[in-house]
Amino acid sequence: MARDWKSLVDQMLDNARDAGTFDNLPGNGKPLHLEDDSHVPSEMKLAHKMLKEHDLTPEWIMQGKDIDALRERLLADMRKGWRLFQGAQADADRSNMPLHNRKRNESTWQRTQETYRTTALRLNREIMTYNLKVPPGFPHKALFDVERELQRLMNLT
Repeated sequence: MARDWKSLVDQMLDNARDAGTFDNLPGNGKPLHLEDDSHVPSEMKLAHKMLKEHDLTPEWIMQGKDIDALRERLLADMRKGWRLFQGAQADADRSNMPLHNRKRNESTWQRTQETYRTTALRLNREIMTYNLKVPPGFPHKALFDVERELQRLMNLT
């Protein structure tokens, strides 16, 4: 049924095209301008248009993408580290020296968390710099709360 309608509509369009119905439409033969810049504040539209025409990206946009990538990488590393810690603790429980191995694993996990905190500090410095550069009207990025993310990870299991 749907195929019949489609072929009927296609046939009607073909007939109209053959009859020249679409030949004298305004803008015929000109490129379509499909860019939507409604997200750009009015005072930034000219600058945005010029940058876009010359295939340039403002530095703050590139920095924002770098921040997003670093945030995702840190979260992925934290998830992986937590899974490894849990696996190591399960292995320790099956070992012939469970107490010793669990303590060693916990010590390693503490050091690993410190590397996450250091990376989060660097990420938050980047975010603060980004938030100072972003033009008015564009949203700021929230700081990365490493302690909240660690708690969230540990509470999932």
